[in-house]
Amino acid sequence: MYKILESEYAKFDGSKYAVSCNSGTSALHLALIALKIGLGDEVIVPDFTMVACGFSVAYTGAKVVTVDCDETLCIDVDLIEAKITPKTKAIMAVHIYGRLCNMDKIIEIARKHNLYVILDACEAQGAVYQSKADITCYSFYKNKIIHAEEGGMVTTDNKKWADDISDLKNMSFGDCHDYFHKRIGYNYRMADSQAKMALDSLNKYTVNNEKRREFEFMWNKLIPTSTRDAVWVYDFLCYSTQDKQEKIMELTEKKVHWRHFFKPLSSMPMFAQETGLLAWDYSKRGLYICYEN
Repeated sequence: MYKILESEYAKFDGSKYAVSCNSGTSALHLALIALKIGLGDEVIVPDFTMVACGFSVAYTGAKVVTVDCDETLCIDVDLIEAKITPKTKAIMAVHIYGRLCNMDKIIEIARKHNLYVILDACEAQGAVYQSKADITCYSFYKNKIIHAEEGGMVTTDNKKWADDISDLKNMSFGDCHDYFHKRIGYNYRMADSQAKMALDSLNKYTVNNEKRREFEFMWNKLIPTSTRDAVWVYDFLCYSTQDKQEKIMELTEKKVHWRHFFKPLSSMPMFAQETGLLAWDYSKRGLYICYEN
């Protein structure tokens, strides 16, 4: 079943190859390993993003180097080059809360400095952008646009990377499967039961997307915000922390499922560094309303 999902998702994503795995975090980790990123290397990561982006880099032994966001919540592309050093090996681009980051500029910077681009598109499934990363990663966690209970997908146009990722996620058995392993592998395989759920969700994408747009339209009447390229959640900024507390009380009273914004990676002890001013401000004032699949 997972092979069918891989084939169909490659078509949906517009890539030549797709490799399934057991989570979006695993997808990011596999992408980094396939690009041979490890101890002593640096990866530029948005400060305002889900912590899995930072975790995946840390798993390889590489260093997370954070860059502040702009008003879209995505990485501020004008601040990237100042963070590049001789140790930098990749830029991890992230589409935040369904909003597409500036991939054209990110890819331009990456090519200029001979860097890889890994895209975390877990929160923007179905959104189309003309510039393609070297490797793109998705999550099928139960709250995602295309979902199972859990799962992930890696897409790329590079056959070597796809083959490498396929082997790595399957314990690095190699071609002969004789239980002699030439390198460290990972048990990141997707169960067929999860693949079936993800495939069912993929087949219902159009209908699901229409419902999500209706969800966005409904909340826009109450809390207007900028539009999204994909509707994963309904995110909005409060005027102040006090206003945020009032909104939390109101939403909780009405039994609306809400969550806080991401906290900056730089503010966490394992990634501690200078915190982005906008990332910190937005994290304190932001809330999002969950779409119930």
